Amino acid sequence: MKLLGKQSVSTIISYLFLALFIFFFLHFIYQSFGFGIGYYNWTTSHHIFSETFYVNDEIDYASYEKGKYLFFRFKYPYSNQQMMTGFFTLNRFVFHTFQSIFFCLFFFYGYKTFEDLSQQELFNETIIKHLKTFSVINLLYAPLYFLIWIFIFRSGIESGMFMTSFAFLFLGIILHFITVFFKRGFQLQSENDLTI
Repeated sequence: MKLLGKQSVSTIISYLFLALFIFFFLHFIYQSFGFGIGYYNWTTSHHIFSETFYVNDEIDYASYEKGKYLFFRFKYPYSNQQMMTGFFTLNRFVFHTFQSIFFCLFFFYGYKTFEDLSQQELFNETIIKHLKTFSVINLLYAPLYFLIWIFIFRSGIESGMFMTSFAFLFLGIILHFITVFFKRGFQLQSENDLTI
């Protein structure tokens, strides 16, 4: 099986990225809905979907002084499977929203890039645009992730934070080089087409 072009490995990978994008997008929508319902229930003392979107000042897995912290637990629909849990704070909401938006964009532009690699003509303006956006997303994620941990959570520097930031920064740099390569290939192809 060939790597590039129609009915190739890049086509299969593009479908994988599309499936992951759809999953993370639905996860983001459901998570945002959960934070909204949880906040509404807590501030108004209502109990809408309270078994699925639990928000309270006590939780069964931790023993803290009642009323000192606010906890949340979201479950997947129609199941008892826990989706996410933690302290119910604005910081946590910002972090989960940031992560979800990043992964939605990551998988969407991964899909668009591999979809472009499945085309007959590889060097075109569309793939350059998608690669450039994909590299910028990865280059921006690294410092933003680092800043969120430092300033929003006010926590110390951890090795996992450095590894995650470095991995996406490195991926962004590699994607930038690939973008420049495709841009140069497109220029050479355009010059060649003009010569012919």
